[in-house]
Amino acid sequence: MNEHLEIEYKILLTKDVFETILKDYQNKITKDYIQTNHYFTHPLLEKKKYMLRIREKDNQLEMTLKRPINHYRLETNIMISEKDMDKIIHQQPLSNEIIDILKKEHINPLELINEFSLTTHRYDIQLDEGILSLDHSTYLNQEDYELEFEVYNEKEGFYCFLELIKPYSLSYSQNCLSKIQRVLKAKANMIS
Repeated sequence: MNEHLEIEYKILLTKDVFETILKDYQNKITKDYIQTNHYFTHPLLEKKKYMLRIREKDNQLEMTLKRPINHYRLETNIMISEKDMDKIIHQQPLSNEIIDILKKEHINPLELINEFSLTTHRYDIQLDEGILSLDHSTYLNQEDYELEFEVYNEKEGFYCFLELIKPYSLSYSQNCLSKIQRVLKAKANMIS
């Protein structure tokens, strides 16, 4: 099990700005890959502002639970097998460290629902202050473009982030909605 505090700054981009930044950083891209996040819902997950997903990337499956801690997110990650993923999706009993955390929080893992997935083409750029990611995501017949900067130090990372977005005439006041929040919003708009 791997746990760490996630400190990140992120904003949504237009397709044109995304392509411009991608072109400007083309020679600095350290990783370029496609990942699919399978999100799970439960009334208590939403109430507690938790996020639970299984990420498919490089033929591996990683289960992640994010929980708010002050103004950060505590991210817990474990690698799982396809068999484990099938159990979770089909609401069958499973045991691991994240399931144990959910049970302690009175979230019944047999009631988790996998309603939707989101696929992202991600470009990672390693900088001294953290990892800059450019994400093109598709979900529920929609797509969006995002710049995400996961930093090692909150203050230094923030100033670096502001400098990174300045040449593109971008302004920042707060993080954009998370990917799961954007999917949930799109789903709600489809229903209404």
